[in-house]
Amino acid sequence: MQSSTTILNQIGFPMKYLSLLLLLTLFACNQNDKGKNSDGSPSGIVNDTIPLQRTSVENSPVASYSEKVKDPLNDWRFSVDIYETKSTFDFLVKIKYKELDAEDNIKIPNFGIMPKVEVRKGKTDQSCIIGFLDKAGEFKEYKLVQVKNQQLKISTIKHYARTLYKVKK
Repeated sequence: MQSSTTILNQIGFPMKYLSLLLLLTLFACNQNDKGKNSDGSPSGIVNDTIPLQRTSVENSPVASYSEKVKDPLNDWRFSVDIYETKSTFDFLVKIKYKELDAEDNIKIPNFGIMPKVEVRKGKTDQSCIIGFLDKAGEFKEYKLVQVKNQQLKISTIKHYARTLYKVKK
């Protein structure tokens, strides 16, 4: 009796393709269990009890960062202030560098908790990272604001999204 690998070799199916096919099959089977709790229920269900609109908008910044710009003649600052908007998960970012004012918007994903935005010092001078806290209280980096070659730069570090699973009954 011939083994299955001998038969596959005889019909011209190389072993490396069989190994790749087996690996992909195992990987695909393993993917079905991700995103589920130990009881088999989806773990990504989002609590939609958070209102999409705020009843009152805070006038002062909810998060801020500021540092002095090294200049012997002027008292300039590099600063980033985050403000609430009417939409619960949208925030207005106001940036100031020397005499330049800029604005940007950020949208925080709905993790079923009220969004908590933070601004932390970046790795270099005149830089900071805008992020938010997830359900576990872990800081998630979102945007980098920095001064590079005397120019203000805003770049997205990571993208975030949420997935809504529905349980079939």
